[in-house]
Amino acid sequence: MVLSADDIGHHVQYVDATISKTNNSSIISDMIQNGNVLFNATEYDKAMTTFEQVLKLDSKSVDALNGKGLVLNNLGKYQEAISWFDMALEIDPNFVDALYNKADALGELGSYEEAFIWTEKALAIDTANQNTSMSTSTLLPNEIN
Repeated sequence: MVLSADDIGHHVQYVDATISKTNNSSIISDMIQNGNVLFNATEYDKAMTTFEQVLKLDSKSVDALNGKGLVLNNLGKYQEAISWFDMALEIDPNFVDALYNKADALGELGSYEEAFIWTEKALAIDTANQNTSMSTSTLLPNEIN
């Protein structure tokens, strides 16, 4: 089989686009990991900046949306955090981390019944935690038990 110059050019463009997407995906993954490290080190400003940079590259990154929500949650901005968890859940309604995090923020706001509902949604998906110490009775305050 003989390929024309146009065929070769098309294949080269496809390969270049595939490599670029793979490299971009790898960079985003590294950035999210770095944001999580910064978050865990309580360097919230730097973590927020990192998650925002990821969102400039990929506005649908559920990990970055969730990460930004986590930073806001830890800063006591619970309502704003919920909006970021909701954005992640619009993209992936089964994103367990965002479900748990939304429940946590709702609990912080005193919306225990709603927090319970979101925790139940998370546990329905997260079967690994259904039969462990991560039951709803340990995830939520005693007010609803």
